[in-house]
Amino acid sequence: MLSLQKPILAVALLMTGIAPIAATPVEAREHGRLSAGRGPHGGGYISGRHVSREPGRTVVSRGVLTGGGHGYRQTRTTTRGDGTITNDVQRRKANGSEVRRTGSVTRNADNSVSRQHTRTGANGNSQSGWSTIYRTEDGYSKSRGASTSNGRGYTATRDVSVGEDSVTINRNATTNSGREVSRTRTVPRPR
Repeated sequence: MLSLQKPILAVALLMTGIAPIAATPVEAREHGRLSAGRGPHGGGYISGRHVSREPGRTVVSRGVLTGGGHGYRQTRTTTRGDGTITNDVQRRKANGSEVRRTGSVTRNADNSVSRQHTRTGANGNSQSGWSTIYRTEDGYSKSRGASTSNGRGYTATRDVSVGEDSVTINRNATTNSGREVSRTRTVPRPR
């Protein structure tokens, strides 16, 4: 059975994720719920979810805490503006470990589309990546890359040219260690 302290801790756990959005503009809309349950063997849990929406920004906070002290709190913040959508997700466990993911998609002035993402694990290691894709006169081109906090990474490009009878694909990649790979392939164009 959950003691009185457990629900108080759970509410505190959830509210720490909600506090930054407490002062929102008048046009913001908010709603949430809090629930609790108990199992047949005395175990129990308390969970909650809160959503806040305002122009260009949505924040969703949710969390769970069990009678045994296990649980998590997660906050997802989505922002939109100037052709960019960004998602930032923070997830913290009751033991204090935290994982964070951030990603964005941007439509650029030249009509290319760029993506970026970063992930930081509970042990502090991180990985990040990016890509940009745009149309060319006869196809498209894509550049991408990735890196980790321990120094590994690569950059790569792919150019696709579409002719009347064939499609040519050029690929190039370089790793942070200096290894390079290039390949060109031409295939018949589907009809």
